[in-house]
Amino acid sequence: MQKVFSARLDEAVLDEMERVTRKLKMTKRRFLEEAISRRAKDLAGGSASDVWSETLGAWNRKETPAATLRNGRRSFESSFGRARPGRRARVRR
Repeated sequence: MQKVFSARLDEAVLDEMERVTRKLKMTKRRFLEEAISRRAKDLAGGSASDVWSETLGAWNRKETPAATLRNGRRSFESSFGRARPGRRARVRR
């Protein structure tokens, strides 16, 4: 599936892209796709990116899982309670 992407680019960059695409006889779309792919490969070090090694430390926490659940439940219940009126709430008649 193709999606539309919009970005504000400097005129000099657009002029350079126009010259390069004409010289290479390729579409701007293909040029941008290849440029993004090459940049991503360079960032990954030429090998396929390993998501697990990049995010492995994301779930290391100092607190226990039980404490995380307890804190989350406490936050949820306190935010839920704000939406309900108190016992002695004023009711307009």
